[in-house]
Amino acid sequence: MNMKKMAFLGLSTILLAGVAAACGGNEGGGTSTSTSTPGSSSTATNAGGVKNKDVTVMRVYHPSMEQFKGSDTMNNNKLVNVLKEKSGFNVKYESLPKDNSDQKVSIILASGDVPDILWVNGKSNYFKLAQQGAFEPLDDLIKTYIPNMSTYLPKEITDAARLDGKIYGMPVRVAQKVGNGMLERTDILKELGLKDPATMNDMYTTLKTIKEKKNIAPLTATGGNPGAFMGSFAPYAATYGVGNATMVKDGKLVFSWLQPEYKEFLTEMKKWYSEGLIDQEFAINKDIKDKMINGTAAFSSVYWADAYAIDKSIAEKKNGGTLQYIAPIAGKNGQSGFQEEGIPASYVVIPKQAKNKEGAAAYINYILSSETDKFLTYGIEGQDYKVENGEPVQTLDQSNNIAWRTLYFFGDTDPSFNARLKAKGFLPYYEPLLKFKQNREETAYAPAIDAYDTKFTELRNFTEENALKFIMGKRDLGEFDKFVEEFNAKGGKAAIDAMNEWYTKKK
Repeated sequence: MNMKKMAFLGLSTILLAGVAAACGGNEGGGTSTSTSTPGSSSTATNAGGVKNKDVTVMRVYHPSMEQFKGSDTMNNNKLVNVLKEKSGFNVKYESLPKDNSDQKVSIILASGDVPDILWVNGKSNYFKLAQQGAFEPLDDLIKTYIPNMSTYLPKEITDAARLDGKIYGMPVRVAQKVGNGMLERTDILKELGLKDPATMNDMYTTLKTIKEKKNIAPLTATGGNPGAFMGSFAPYAATYGVGNATMVKDGKLVFSWLQPEYKEFLTEMKKWYSEGLIDQEFAINKDIKDKMINGTAAFSSVYWADAYAIDKSIAEKKNGGTLQYIAPIAGKNGQSGFQEEGIPASYVVIPKQAKNKEGAAAYINYILSSETDKFLTYGIEGQDYKVENGEPVQTLDQSNNIAWRTLYFFGDTDPSFNARLKAKGFLPYYEPLLKFKQNREETAYAPAIDAYDTKFTELRNFTEENALKFIMGKRDLGEFDKFVEEFNAKGGKAAIDAMNEWYTKKK
C-alpha cells in the first residue's frame, strides 16, 4: 500500500452499500475478540418479562434484500434463525417498497394494521408523524425494556429526536464519523523537496512551486454536481471559519456563506484560480480520481473510499506515486477542519397502534446488546470467520457472503462498522482521519424546521452557482453584497430566522 505516512485528521447516503448498510456511531472503535452467538442475559433482552413473543419489524428497503441465495430469505436464514432462538421472539421482518416508501408509511399508519417496529426515513417525516400522534412515546419503554439504548446512542443524539420533551423514535445510529480528507501526492512533494503545507500561506507557496516546476494545476476539485463544491473547498473555507453552512455570531446562527469571511475566502480562491493553481476544469469535474492517479494534480479533498481506489490504481500502474492524507491546513487564526458527519436522519419507531409495544421494545434492546452486535458483525465461527491469536479474521468473500446481515441491525456500532471496513480494505484510509479536527454544524441537531429544511438545498445550490462565478471571474466580487440580498430574497433570511427560534431557546 502506498499510504505511507497517513498523518490524518479529516473529517452521508451511506456510500458503499455493503460497508455502511446499517449506519454508525460512537462505541470506541476496534474489533472485539468475543464472537459467540448472542445469549439471553439481562443486557441482551428482557424477553423473559414479556408475555407476547410475536414481533413484526418493517424496515426500509435495501439492495442486500436481493442477495439471499438458494432457499434463504429475510425470515429464514442461518443468522435470523439464531436471533429468533436466542432472543425468544418469533420475529417477522417485512420491507417497505423501494420507491415511495414515505407514502407507504403514511398508508400503513392510517390503516391501523401496523407493525410493532417501523423504520421512518427523514427528519421532517419523523417529526410530522410524531406531531400527529402516530408513534408511541418511548421514554417509559426505554426505562423498562431498552436499557442498552443509553450506551448505544449519545444523549445528545437521542435528545435531538425529542418532540416537546418526549422521545418518539430511536435514531438509527451512523458509525461513520468522517468523510473527506486532504489527500496529497507525496511523491510530487518529495521530488521537489517540499514539506507538507500546514497553513494557507504554506499551501499557496507549495502550489506555486509545483505549478512552476511541474507545469500542472496542482489543486483539483469537483464542482460538477450539487454540493460538490462545498465538499471540495471545505478545508480552505474552514481556514476563514466558514467551512460549515452556518456559524455562530453574537449568540445567533448566521449563514456562513453571507459573511465577510466568505468573501475573503472567495477572493483567495479567485487568486489561486487566476494563477493556474486550481484545476481550470474544476467547475465541471464530477470525478478527480484519474487526475490524482496520473499525477496531473497533487492535492484534492477526497472521500476515504475514493482514496482507497486511487491508491489501488496507482499501485497497479506502478508509476511510483505515493499518497497520504495531511492535516487540514490552518488559517491566520488557527481555524481549520472539515464539517463533522451528519447525525442520523432515520428512526426506529413503535407505532401508537402496535399490538406488542413491550415486545417490540425488548427486541430492540436485544439487537442493541453487545453480544448480538458481535454475532451480526461476524456471523458464525468456522463458516463466516475464524479466530487467529484471539482475534476474529474475516475475508472479503466471507463478509460479502453475509452482506445481508446488516438488515438486522437497528443502526451501526463502531466495532461492526470498522470490521466491515477492515474486510473490504478501507480501514487504513478511514481510521487515521478520525484524529483530525471536525467542526460541529449546529443545525444538524435541530428538529424539523420547515422554513429552513425546505429551502436549504435551493440556497446551497444558489451559493455554489455564484461561488463558481466569483472564483472564475464570471461575476465580479464587488457584487457580493448584491448576492447576499438575492440569497435572503430567496428565503435565506426567513430560513435562518426560523432556525434561530430553536437555537436561542435551546442554549
